[in-house]
Amino acid sequence: MRLQVNRIAHPVTVLGPGRRLGLWTQGCQIHCPGCASIDTWDPFGGAAADTAELAGRLAVIVAEDCLTGLTITGGEPTEQAEALADLVDRLRDSLDPSAPALDILMFTGRTAGAAARVASALWAAVDVAVCGPYRPDRPSAEPLLASANQKLAVLTPLGQARLDAASASAARSLQTHVDDGEITLIGLPNPGDLPQLEAALAARGVMMQGRSWLTC
Repeated sequence: MRLQVNRIAHPVTVLGPGRRLGLWTQGCQIHCPGCASIDTWDPFGGAAADTAELAGRLAVIVAEDCLTGLTITGGEPTEQAEALADLVDRLRDSLDPSAPALDILMFTGRTAGAAARVASALWAAVDVAVCGPYRPDRPSAEPLLASANQKLAVLTPLGQARLDAASASAARSLQTHVDDGEITLIGLPNPGDLPQLEAALAARGVMMQGRSWLTC
C-alpha cells in the first residue's frame, strides 16, 4: 500500500509526550488560514512510500532511538486513512514485544466525530487525537492545542497514561531538527511567531529558505 509522505523526524519532543517519531503526511483539503505547513497541502508533493517497507524502516528508528510514541500530522492524515492504519499495524507488529508500547498521537483538522466517521480504521489505531481546524484568531496555551477551538480526544488507557506522565512538565515549545544540513522547526507556533523569528534571524544576517507557511 502506498503512502504519500512529506517528512519524517526523530526524536521529536514537542508534539506529544516522551521521545517520539514524527511523520508528516502529504495532502490536505482543509486549508486552515494561518497554517504553518502549507507545503503539505499538495497531495502530489512529498514522496510515495510503500507502507510495508516504511514500517520496517520506522521500527529500526524506534528501537535505535528508544522512542515511545509516533505522532502523525500533516497535511491531513485522515485523507490517507487506510494507508496510515496499515502502516501503524505493521509498525506495531514489527516492534520488540518486550519494549515499551508505542503510543500513536494524531493531529487532524477534522472534529473527532468526522475523523472517526471518515477514517474509522485509522481512528481505531490511535491512542490520542488532537481534533479540529487551526484558528489563528483563537490562540491557545495548551501544550498540544494550536488553537483554543481544538479538542483533545483520549481514546485508550495507554494514551491517558502517557499524557498523565507528561502533564507535570508539559509546555508549549519549538524544537529544531537537523537532517543532512537542513534545519527544520518543529512544534506549534503561536500566531505571528514564525514571521517574528524570520525577521529576527534576518536582522542577524541569517536568511530562511523553504518557508512552509508561505509555500503553496
